[in-house]
This record gives sequence, C-alpha cells and structure tokens, in this order.
Amino acid sequence: MDTALKDGGFSAAANGRPYRIGGTDEIFQRAGIRLTVPLGSFCFDPALGSRLHTLTGDEPDPDAAALLYAQEALRPLSGIAAVSAQYSKTPPTVKITMEYCGQKMTTEVKL
Repeated sequence: MDTALKDGGFSAAANGRPYRIGGTDEIFQRAGIRLTVPLGSFCFDPALGSRLHTLTGDEPDPDAAALLYAQEALRPLSGIAAVSAQYSKTPPTVKITMEYCGQKMTTEVKL
C-alpha cells in the first residue's frame, strides 16, 4: 500500500486526508515516479529515475530513444513495461504508454 500522489503532493480523499492505493494503481504510480524523476537526482537512491530529461529532440528517432529510456527506468519493477513513447518538442514532453497485467495507462512526462 502507498499514499496516492497528485500534482507533486498527496491526493486528498473527500475528508481532506491523504488516501491509500494498492494493486495496479500503486504499480502505475511507482512507474510514473520512476519516469518523471531525472536519473541520479534522488540522493537516497541514485539508480531511481529515467534519462528522459536528456532528450533534446535532435536524436535521429526521439520516440525510439524515449521508449528505450522509459524501458530502462521501469526495468526494476516486475511485470510492468513501457510499450510506446511519443516525444513532443513544443512543449518538451513525452507520452509513455505502460502495460501491467493486461491494463494500459499513459502518462505524460514534462521535460
């Protein structure tokens, strides 16, 4: 179980208190954290994060590079995989589609 996050903080239930999530929601949340944190920036675990923030759009195939970086970031999580990535130069973002236990979710990472 984990506390639900939203917009960089805790997501509040109707009573104003943070609420807990588990199962698929928790796995997708953990994956989203790994994708949005720049690799090496979390001092307690330098291996946490992704290289997505290094994308410039000048790569020969930025979508393929983004997918590779997302797959690297998610490798430590069992059973979840990045299945597609779409880079956008303006504003610089990447949309990553992940799959876990037959369920798909797309998250947007602002670069």
